[in-house]
Amino acid sequence: MLGLRELREDDVVRIKEWPPYAGDMAQMDYALRDKGWLDECRSRPDAFIYAVEDGDDLIGFTILEKTDTAEAEFRIALRPDRTGLGLGEDSTLRTLQIGFGEHRFSRIHLIVRKNNSRGIRLYQRIGFTDRGECHREIQGVPVDFRLMEISREEFTRMHVMRNAGQPDGKESSMSRTPRRALLVIDVQNDYVGGNLPIEFPPVEQSLANIGRAMDAAKGAGVPVVVVQNVLPEGAPFMASGTEGAELHDTVSSRASDRHVLKNLPSAFAGTGLEEWLRERRVDTVVIVGYMTHNCDLSTAVQALHAGFAVELLADATGSVPYANRAGAASAEEIHRVVTVVLQSRFAAVMSTGEWISLLATGGEPERDTIHGSNRRARQHAES
Repeated sequence: MLGLRELREDDVVRIKEWPPYAGDMAQMDYALRDKGWLDECRSRPDAFIYAVEDGDDLIGFTILEKTDTAEAEFRIALRPDRTGLGLGEDSTLRTLQIGFGEHRFSRIHLIVRKNNSRGIRLYQRIGFTDRGECHREIQGVPVDFRLMEISREEFTRMHVMRNAGQPDGKESSMSRTPRRALLVIDVQNDYVGGNLPIEFPPVEQSLANIGRAMDAAKGAGVPVVVVQNVLPEGAPFMASGTEGAELHDTVSSRASDRHVLKNLPSAFAGTGLEEWLRERRVDTVVIVGYMTHNCDLSTAVQALHAGFAVELLADATGSVPYANRAGAASAEEIHRVVTVVLQSRFAAVMSTGEWISLLATGGEPERDTIHGSNRRARQHAES
């Protein structure tokens, strides 16, 4: 679990020994070095700097620098080998919580490079809104930035504060109230005793849980999107015009808010789904349906890359067994491995019952990281 504490002198020495950033991130490398903005902020009395730790591992730092009576500018840097692992959002949330809670700032702003689309989506997901553009010179080079901000009221509305993480390093947890949509993927007859029968979990169980999830979503006002995969005539399964391609009664007998037709694994591929979700300010997609390792997996990955948070209900999905030149795996093995991989980075994986409970509380489920998942596996192997 990530924790924040006040930055120490020995932390600065370690940060300056970090390897350089690569690729597009190389433009940020100056910030860590002598006379970069870490050094600049350390010399200012109104700057609060926090070390970000994953266990005992120093993985980054964040800064809140007071710019007005009740306003501050936010900055963040992660160690080069820890970027792209989903740690930036948690670090940002914990820092904002301290800024609005302990320091009582009423507004926090930041600047982000215009070409950093991933960072912009992350800040939008947290609740930052655009305040315009600005231009700054970085090491003699003009750079275009977007200026974004979030108020204490907006942060409080979007994020439920629980056991706030403080600079003393005490563990904390934070949840927000997601704006969800339920994606019911490819619940079609060929998967239920047809040409491609789901084997694990047993299809009767997953169908029942899909129905429960749809009913709970409707009751909570969560939009339901039914996705249907239709392949060309003559295809071995889900061929256009066949009964196997039709939606199963579990889904067709229930109301939905949108029906999406697709012919590729991801529900986002050429369907207009992303635009529909953004029009409704959805920030979290919840996946049920088939198959865990194919259409569910590809939808989860594309959703994450598009900036959505992802939840997957493992007992409302299912897999089939495979055997090919690469080897063989049972449906249970495929389902288990894919859900473990998804939990490590791409999605919060849980049961249908757990998800229904979250709808009632407005909370968010436990998420994980690649590093944390691997570390626990190594610790287990050594024990």
